[in-house]
Parts: sequence; C-alpha cells; structure tokens
Amino acid sequence: MKKRYHLSLKQFIHDLKGLVKPHYQASMWPLGGVMIIFLALSFIVGYFAQGILSSMGMAMMMIMYGMASPAAIGLALLELLIAIIILIALSFFYSFFTTAAQFNYQDKVRHPEQIVSAGSVWMHYKHLRKNQLWRIILYTGLFVFLWSLPLDIIGGLVAKNQALVIVCRILNDIVMAWKGIEYSQANFLYRDRQPQFLGQSMRYALTASRRFMGGRKWNYLLIMLVVIFIPMVIWEVIFGALAYWGIYTATYPLVYVGLLLMILGFAAYLPVIFASGALYYEEAKKTANLDEDFAGTFKPVAELTGEAYVHEVYTPKKTKKDKAKQNKQKQEK
Repeated sequence: MKKRYHLSLKQFIHDLKGLVKPHYQASMWPLGGVMIIFLALSFIVGYFAQGILSSMGMAMMMIMYGMASPAAIGLALLELLIAIIILIALSFFYSFFTTAAQFNYQDKVRHPEQIVSAGSVWMHYKHLRKNQLWRIILYTGLFVFLWSLPLDIIGGLVAKNQALVIVCRILNDIVMAWKGIEYSQANFLYRDRQPQFLGQSMRYALTASRRFMGGRKWNYLLIMLVVIFIPMVIWEVIFGALAYWGIYTATYPLVYVGLLLMILGFAAYLPVIFASGALYYEEAKKTANLDEDFAGTFKPVAELTGEAYVHEVYTPKKTKKDKAKQNKQKQEK
C-alpha cells in the first residue's frame, strides 16, 4: 500500500519563504498587474452586459406597444453574445496565466537558480499546450458541477423549507471544496506526464490527482488554510469593513480606499498563492508513486492509432433467416 505523507506545516512555511522571498518584487508586479487588468476588463464587460440586458427588457416592453422592432432584440442578443464570449476568453487567458506562474515556481523548486519574473512567466505561458489545459479546466468544472447537482436539485425541491435549503447549500459548498482539493494537482500531474497525454483523454489528469490526494486532503487543507485562506480573510475583513463603514456613514472616499486596499492586498499576496501550490506538489511527490496514480488510465498507442485492429476480420451478423437456413443444412447433413 502506498505510504501517505503529511508535510510539516512549520517546515512548509520555512521553505515557502525561501521560495518566494528572493524574487518577490520581480514576480509581484506582473502577477498583480495582470490580475488587476483582468478584474478591470471583466468588470467593464460585465457592466456592459448588464446594460444590454436592461436595454433588452426595455425593448421588449416597447415592442408590445409598437414602439420598437424585433431587430432591436436581435441586435441586443448579438451584443450580449459577444460580451459573454469576451468574458469566457478572459477567464481562459487568466487561467492559463496562473498555470504558467505555478509552473514557473515549480521550476524554481526543482532548480533554485531559476528566477520568477514577468519574462519567465510569459515564457511558460507561450509554451503551454493550451488545447490540453482548457480541456482539464472544462473537465474539472463538469465533474464538480455533477457532484453538486444532486444537492442543488434537493435544495430546489425543498425551497419552502429554509432550514433544509441552508443545509443543502452548506453541504454543496463542502462537496465543491472537497472535489476542488481532489483535483487540485491535475495540472502538475499532467505536466509530469505530458508526452503520454498525446491523443489521450485529459480526464486522466483528474483521476491521477484524486489518487494522488488520497490520504493527503486534510494535510493539504490545513496548509492552505494557514498559508493562504486565513491571511486573505483577515485582510479582506479589515478593509472590507472599512469600505462598509464608508457606505454606512456616507463617507465615500473610505469606500474607494477600502476596496482599493482589498484588491492591492490580494495582488501582493499572489506570489505566495502560486508558490504554495507548486511547493506542495513537489514536496508531496517525493513519497508518491505516479505510476500507481496513472495506473489503468492511458490507452495503448496501438489502440489510439488503430494498429491493434489491423488484423481483425469483419464478419457480418447473421440474420434469423440465415441461422434457420444454416440449421436446416446441418440437419440435412
């Protein structure tokens, strides 16, 4: 049976400091800058889409009174579709960018002389096999959705009972977080076996990640809570409360200052977030057996190329009439 390894929280924090600190300034600006640009563009496109929805509702009312044509609805739908496509493209771009940053830190763990900077992250981004990574993203979203779907259905069926709805929502959040932890190492495992994924299903990376995290989930959860979640929650609560106080007292400069500090704090913490995932994988891999994690997943190359079926002979299925005729011939013999 595979040995389960639990990382020391104290040692992990010590190693994380050594990983992030030397190139913190060089990595923080590009990582934080791209995140801020992504949020700004997403907000602008989202605001634009909200305006389109409002105009569509107004146009539908005007059509009822003969004050607008159906072409206005068609044009609004086209604009909404374009906005959705832009949002999806931005989401995929940022997902690829964060993956490139994690791979950069992974290389630094393996080779301490490596640097983490805008140029190194961009180099990793250019060499990503994006047609494979986006399938991992889609598979992850699909599987998490399917796992949470039963609780969503139950919550909808008992919508009148607020207590049961709250319980279903809490259980749904737990399930989504748990599956997110199970699939958290999919990108790193894919990278370690990238040549073998040629022509294969990308869901095998999720299968391997689920096996890899077997016995490690609680340890991973503890480390990520202490290193990432709790510091970020404390920061967001402090400056979120400042923004709320500005709204409550109608002191609007405090609102903008609070929101700005929340975003800047998150941006400044991104190197720690990306380095944590890479460091955990590399440390946990020391006692893992990747061959066992991928066992029974990849199809043989002969099956993928069709070579395994070259010498098979096709024989058409016999109908009932053919079988009756064959039986009659046997009886006559």
